[in-house]
Amino acid sequence: GVVSTNPAHLMNSNLEGEYVTAIALQGRVPCKVLGRVEKGDMLVTGAIPGYAIVNNSPGVGQVIGKAVGAKQDDGKGTVEVVVGRV
Repeated sequence: GVVSTNPAHLMNSNLEGEYVTAIALQGRVPCKVLGRVEKGDMLVTGAIPGYAIVNNSPGVGQVIGKAVGAKQDDGKGTVEVVVGRV
């Protein structure tokens, strides 16, 4: 999943703990990525924890989201993605 930066609705908002985190279930959110990303690319979990990579032929259940933005360099960065209905 992708950590939400500005959730419209926060489920289980009464949870307490050291690692309570809002996860995006649907909508547009920024996502940390590795490598080049073009609009429309499908993103899946990368080998580095916390980062997604492009895979335009993903298997069932592997998709994190679809890129709405683009990133032109080979390093780490952030792009906006659509999560949920892709």
